[in-house]
Amino acid sequence: MTKPSIKAAILFPILLIAVAIGGKALFRINSTPPWRSVSVETPIPKQPKREDNKPSGANVPFTFITYNVKNWLLSSQSPPKTPESKEAVVRILAEANPDVVGLCEVGGKGDVEEIRLMLVAAGCELPFSYHTGGVDAVRHLAILSRFPIVSTESPPLGIPGKWYSMQRGMLDATIQVGPEKVRFIGLHFKSKRNVPEFDQALLRIEEAGHARKHIDGILGKDPEALVIAYGDFNDTTRSLSTRAIFGNYRTPEYMAPIHVKDSRGESWTHSWDYQDIYTRIDFVTVSSAMLRRVDKSASRVIDDADWETASDHRPVLVRFK
Repeated sequence: MTKPSIKAAILFPILLIAVAIGGKALFRINSTPPWRSVSVETPIPKQPKREDNKPSGANVPFTFITYNVKNWLLSSQSPPKTPESKEAVVRILAEANPDVVGLCEVGGKGDVEEIRLMLVAAGCELPFSYHTGGVDAVRHLAILSRFPIVSTESPPLGIPGKWYSMQRGMLDATIQVGPEKVRFIGLHFKSKRNVPEFDQALLRIEEAGHARKHIDGILGKDPEALVIAYGDFNDTTRSLSTRAIFGNYRTPEYMAPIHVKDSRGESWTHSWDYQDIYTRIDFVTVSSAMLRRVDKSASRVIDDADWETASDHRPVLVRFK
């Protein structure tokens, strides 16, 4: 082989490699980089030290449960709640050991006190309570708390422009959790049981709109307010009444629903035997400032084996950091 051919044999592969590298580089320059790609030349920022991420001592973790306890009251429409049912409710709550419990479908103040004392006997002390209601003389709302209830408000029951009012009312209680105040808005909208006086679905929409205006008034004054709106909405996630409570997504007044599931990955909270339907109609929604404190991994739908003895609803537990 001559010397030029030897040189060509050596230089030709080198030329091919150079062209390939150059072409590849040219392709990178002219193309759109992959979505959220990180160049190997880009240094990855160091994570802050653990102590830099420590929460301030102001935030006190707590557990909240919303629970429709199914006719813990005296009513001509329903049979009396049995001792077995009451004991099941109390055991389920006591085992969850909540700091705050929002109750739906309770009777008078005596019923609330009965629940509180039964919880004390079961080892769960919630010494502070508040009881309120609407035009329904039988079914009311109540809240029990381990922390002091520092103030309450009585939102107007009348729905503007309508002859009817909030059936079960609207609970508004501010609770001192450590150095911070958390505002709880308890709701229990009209059931799906048809009545001759009005359209049950329309009434839920009107009740939800009335409650939404009350929430807007709170967050309009302070978008960083710690607000939890909860209860038995008696309708599903995509219904007009439920969406009214959520509000407009990505706005300061949006109340984010906390999506939780049970140990089997199911999210239903209510069993309607008459229609053989399982649905999620019990919700915990939170303001943006409260959403940042939700511990999703520790929140759940409680699926105790005796849930049906206790109520036709299953309680929803949300843990806040």
